[in-house]
Formats: sequence, C-alpha cells, structure tokens
Amino acid sequence: MASCGKVLATGFNLHGQLEPGKSNKNDNLHHFTQIQKLDHVDCDRDRVIRCTLWSATIFNTGTLFLHRGISGTHPDRIHFDGLLDLEGRPKRGVFFGDVSGVKGFLDDSSGDLYMLQDDGKKDARFSRHCFQANDFIPRTGRKMSHAAIAGNMQVCVTTDCKDPAVCIFPNLKSLLQGSDPVEIYPSHQLVKSLVASSTTFTILGQQQPRLETFGDARYPALLGRTPSTQSPASLPTVISALDGINVAKIAAGSWLIAAVSCEKDLYVWGQVMQQPIGDNHSCFDKLLNNIGEDVHLIDIADGQDVEDVAIGDEHLVVLTTNGELWGYGSNDFGQLGLGRDVKTTQGEWVKIYAADAGEKIREFAAGPLSTFIVVRCHARGEQKRLDTSSGYRSDPAE
Repeated sequence: MASCGKVLATGFNLHGQLEPGKSNKNDNLHHFTQIQKLDHVDCDRDRVIRCTLWSATIFNTGTLFLHRGISGTHPDRIHFDGLLDLEGRPKRGVFFGDVSGVKGFLDDSSGDLYMLQDDGKKDARFSRHCFQANDFIPRTGRKMSHAAIAGNMQVCVTTDCKDPAVCIFPNLKSLLQGSDPVEIYPSHQLVKSLVASSTTFTILGQQQPRLETFGDARYPALLGRTPSTQSPASLPTVISALDGINVAKIAAGSWLIAAVSCEKDLYVWGQVMQQPIGDNHSCFDKLLNNIGEDVHLIDIADGQDVEDVAIGDEHLVVLTTNGELWGYGSNDFGQLGLGRDVKTTQGEWVKIYAADAGEKIREFAAGPLSTFIVVRCHARGEQKRLDTSSGYRSDPAE
C-alpha cells in the first residue's frame, strides 16, 4: 500500500544529481532539503534510493525509476521501461556504475543483466544484455546474483543456483564480452550483500551472517585481516576479528568499510592514508588510529545502539535505534548537512538529523559526497503503533 513520504538530501550537486536544474558548485545543498515527494511508493516495502554515484542518482518513485544527474553522453532522458515487472512496477535488483554515471542493472531474481544503451542522442534506455552461448555465464550455467565495481575498475560477480561462486573480472568490458573471470572461487553459501571499496570487496553471507573479504594485497587494511600464504588477499576469507559475530549490514566507501552486528554494534576498518587529501582522510585516520587493531568497535553517542550505516568517500553516517542520524568526517560539500561554515566534525560524532513528530526515517544512503534520507509521514492512527520502535525498515527490499 502506498504511503506518504519524501526524500531529503544534502551535499554535492555539481551535476544536478540532487536537485535538477542546478549545475555548479555554488548549488551544493548544505542542509537537508526535500528533493522528491513520494505519493505512490510503499515506504515500508520498497527501497527508494536505488543508486548514488558521483554524477547520478536513481530513485524508485513506486511507479517508475527517476534518474537525476548525468550518465554517458548526458542524454536528456533515460528510459527504464525495460526494468519494469509484469505489474508495471520497478524491478528489484541493483544498479551499478562508476564516476561517469550509471552503467547497468542486475535483476537479482532472474540474473539478467541490463546495460544502458547510449548512442549520444537525446534519449537512452536499458536493454537486456544477450550473452553468446559460449560466453562464461551461459556456458557454465550460472545465474548472477550480485555485482559490484571497485575503484580500481575490477568487477566482482557472485552467482547462485548451479555451483555458487565468486568471480572476478578485470573490468566491465571483460564481463560483457563473455570472457572467463581472472579468478573464480567456490562460495560456501548464498550471498546476502556485496560491497566494493577502492581495491577490495566484502561479502555478507545469507545462511551464516559472517563476512569474507578479498582484493588487492597492497592495501591489507581494507581487508580487515592480515593476508597469509593459506589465506592470500585475493581469496575470500573470513575476518577473524569478526568470526562468531552475526552481521546484519555492511557498507563501503573508497577507503573505509563498516559492519553493523545483529547486536547493534558498529565495526569499521580501512586504510590510513599516507598522503592525506583534504580533511576527510585526516578524520578517518583519527577514527582508525584510535585503536591499533585491524577492526575497530566504534562507540556512538555514549554507547547508543546502531541500526544501520552508510559511507561516502569523505563521511560516515549511522542511524541509531532511537531514530537519530549521526555523522562523522568531512562536510566540505555539505554532505553532512551542517551548513556552509562547518568543514569537518573534527574527529567527533555529530547528530545531523532527527525526524519531526509524526515522521519516521525509513531509509538512508550515502553518495560519495552526499547523504539521502527517506522519511515516511504516517497517518494519525498509525502513530501509536510506530512509536513503539525506531520505525526503520530494517531489511528493505531491493
């Protein structure tokens, strides 16, 4: 059932990815601002914020996908008709892309891959990618379930059904051309979530909610573990510091990864930059240097429980179980909504948003330099029922 809601955003808006019609750095949003009204989406069922990239954002409005920003050769309009189900609703799955914008969409129910076809004209559309019979995916009878692109352009694809596996391709072109992966590892269970940092990937399993990491050996801190001969960096391996801890959520930025446990604790790990670039890395360095271990248990606002986490390139945002958003890191582009004068949280956690009376935070996400919140406005008769909990959709549908 559709419910009243809205999308709020703050941060980098150079490409109009937050508010259309604005296209220069002076139009960044420095406070949380309503950028989209939601009249036809079920905020309790559907994920609204579907993609947050450097130059593009995609929302699910309930009846269609909405693209803001630029992708490819900057088409005036992107058609999503190929990504609607038989009932005319947006399909569930994951969009993926890079700094140039949206590249494609993976339908996680069918395993079909849809690529954005952009011929340089005014309009572009998503079309189902047809592999050849001898290409790796059809030849091996695999169905893709998750896909992610790391900052070094490597692509990770997980497959289920026949012989679940983790497959690594050097780039997106290699996957689309049907080449065999450069690395393929059997998966011990189906994958719930897959996220990418600059040089590594992190997988959260379904049956056993534990983490495995793998990637570039030159940045072991992004693995949250120390590579060894038996467990090299390239091999998906459980993070020993988190072994035995049931993990509910994972998130990744360029140089920081985080996990929220089922017990509502926040853990982070990442790479301390040798040559900091701006305030962002000095802030993250302080966060990571406070404790000299691979994985850090982080205290939020004197021990508040954490419901979920999102990470940008320069900031970290968490939602506590009492319905408050707290931020850490850079606000150079307004990504924490703290105004023009505040450039960084100075290594401290700052409360950045709390819902008004009669509203609940149902979802939030971080772009590289932005933060998004989905707020549900409930009817008077619902207030008593929803006020007994945080009101947060703990496991939103894709």
